[in-house]
Amino acid sequence: MNKLILPTIYIGEWILFLYVFLMILAFNLMNMVNVIYVDTPGEVPVAATTTTASFIQFVLLVLGLGAVCFLYIKYFAGDGYYKRFKGIAWGILFAFNSIACLGYYLIWYGLDGFDLRNTELVLLLIVMMVSVFLTTQIKWKSNN
Repeated sequence: MNKLILPTIYIGEWILFLYVFLMILAFNLMNMVNVIYVDTPGEVPVAATTTTASFIQFVLLVLGLGAVCFLYIKYFAGDGYYKRFKGIAWGILFAFNSIACLGYYLIWYGLDGFDLRNTELVLLLIVMMVSVFLTTQIKWKSNN
């Protein structure tokens, strides 16, 4: 029975990593498209949320995925180099996402001020805070 469960856990770990990677990639590609292609006041940026309901759904998705990643990171499976490799892979993923969100924030919102009525700004800040939190958790876990 253990010979069946252990490979399933390893495959599930990398499916989770792929899912989180694709979500982060899509979010950052949307932000990059906004930075590159929206250069005049008449152009409308690509929005992740269009209504309050979609904003709430996206925030719940980010917070839920963050909670799953938090629990996964807290209880990493494996030992030795495999566990260290997983920590490095997840750490790089969340660190790059944090840096990308900070860069997008500075480029897009840095000079305009801070307006909490802008749902895209709030969403960007939530994603950035979750990524920073998970990056620090991975760093703290690797030191222990």
